[in-house]
Amino acid sequence: MKKNRFLKYLIREIPTRILLCKAALAKKKLDSPESPPSVTLVLLISRPHDLDLYLDIYMESLSRPEIDVIFWARRKALKHFPATRKLLEKYNIDINFTVGHGNLREALDKFKKIDALINTVESSIAKHKVAYRLVRLANAAGVLTYTMQHGFENVGLTYIDTDLGSGVTFAARKVLTWGPVDSLPGKLASDTIRKCTGVGCPKIYLSSKKKTGVSLHSTPIISIFEGLHVDRFDNRYIRQFFQDLRAMSDEFIDTHFVLKPHPGLTKRAAIHQQGIDSLKRKKNVEVLDPSDPEACVRWTTPELLASSIAALTTPSTIALDAALAGTPAAVIRYGQQIPYYELYAPLPMVDSTDDWRKFLTDVHNDKASMKKLTSEFLKRQVLPGNAAKRILEQVVADCMKTKVVCSV
Repeated sequence: MKKNRFLKYLIREIPTRILLCKAALAKKKLDSPESPPSVTLVLLISRPHDLDLYLDIYMESLSRPEIDVIFWARRKALKHFPATRKLLEKYNIDINFTVGHGNLREALDKFKKIDALINTVESSIAKHKVAYRLVRLANAAGVLTYTMQHGFENVGLTYIDTDLGSGVTFAARKVLTWGPVDSLPGKLASDTIRKCTGVGCPKIYLSSKKKTGVSLHSTPIISIFEGLHVDRFDNRYIRQFFQDLRAMSDEFIDTHFVLKPHPGLTKRAAIHQQGIDSLKRKKNVEVLDPSDPEACVRWTTPELLASSIAALTTPSTIALDAALAGTPAAVIRYGQQIPYYELYAPLPMVDSTDDWRKFLTDVHNDKASMKKLTSEFLKRQVLPGNAAKRILEQVVADCMKTKVVCSV
């Protein structure tokens, strides 16, 4: 049995090892005086909401002639998430190259004209293996590689549990974090801590969006975000979530509730789907379908948060996005005794129907307190300043040090 496992390992790893060697040889041919005096930076899209992280970096680069930003995309992001193409069209962004399991060799040739690569979801865990292998190829080709924190609960960085612990590592040369490096969990892999650099969260547009707080029905909007993954939330939690949302929609009849499910949860457990269906009969509840590109473009997360007077969410990055947008937010806990909820302090925690009611009432009647909690949460979790600008300056400085480009 051990022999069979070893053979499978060789079959899986040898092609990658060969590509790594070829990548190193290919890059040597590029280190010549004829290299153009500019930095070509690739932003790799692996999920629809990667655009939320990249948009400000891209816009910042347009005012810097020494930097040429191009976009690559995972084939999965374009195939399984229809909203990705719609969002790219909306922002007038072209994809320079689509990468998948079958064309890593083609990516090797592309690296000849690339100086740096930023991605969001590469790591040593199985579901990130395409990006992980791509980054390893880029490293061997001499390309500067960066993995940017993609979420408030980022596996291997800010989120650790019994299955995903300090064994999770990153192939990138540097890991860009939203907050101070010294605030990261102490159980991280030592190699990860060494790679980390605090840059802030590049979502400036969230705080610059004009807030309306009014729906098409001229009633206040409360946005609800759910990522009810069955491996994190039991039936009790899911059932209570939909019961409370229905109850609040009955009680706050002059409020327009917009429910936005996680874009990656297109296949749901029966109890989850039943909860979604039960809301579709509510006149003041709008349920967005993540498989419907038009719905996703009509209500992007930044636009929804900017238009809402408040947001409630299952534990996720949405809490931070809301804080950046200046929108009061509460995190739905329902009594779960899990350490990562501590990261959300001092935001309100929702454990019961009464907590929903209190939060929605306070949003209307105690706006000053809500604003103070949001501000305190943001200060604890995100470095201040222009993160997009800081990231580009970091990339250019690194390129200068390694002499990938002759001048900037």
